[in-house]
Amino acid sequence: MARTRNEEAFTARRAEILRVAERLFVEQGFHQTGMAAICEAAGMSPGALYRYFPSKADIIHAVVAEERAEAAALFDALEQAKDFPGRLVTALDEAIMEVSDTDYARLALEIAAEGARDKDVGALLLEAENEAHARLQAIIERAKRDGQIASAVEPSSCASMILMLIQGAASGFGAQLAARKPAARKAALSRLVAGMLGTA
Repeated sequence: MARTRNEEAFTARRAEILRVAERLFVEQGFHQTGMAAICEAAGMSPGALYRYFPSKADIIHAVVAEERAEAAALFDALEQAKDFPGRLVTALDEAIMEVSDTDYARLALEIAAEGARDKDVGALLLEAENEAHARLQAIIERAKRDGQIASAVEPSSCASMILMLIQGAASGFGAQLAARKPAARKAALSRLVAGMLGTA
């Protein structure tokens, strides 16, 4: 009789392996990290690992999937906000503090570099970017219809600028901004958002 897989335990173990792989990618680089190293760090055999992730490409897919889920949660909050400009400032501040984290930034750069080398990974990243842009543009269009932002705002360009800010947080400049006092950082973001949305 075939054994029934415990989905909850499988999901939890898969998440543990993913964290281990991410740490190794940050410490050693994506190409320098082999599946054998991931097996050793995770304390499992190659056969066991392949049940969770058949290849390193599958690990990248899992990382991107998590990022897309986090982005979806962010967009849900923006969509439901009665004060879109104010919630956007908070969302940008939170994103800067998270993305500017050294390990997160290094992992993002490793994945971006792999996307430039591997067309399948590149296509996956482009799909995620297009998805994020489309969702954010729709949210901005709604805020515009509701009169929360200026009628002159062009939603597509505005969405691109916001996403560019979030991606740029993974750079050294993002780290500099994250190091500022919270009140000063949010004040700067408030002025920037007000200018973009025409609410100044």
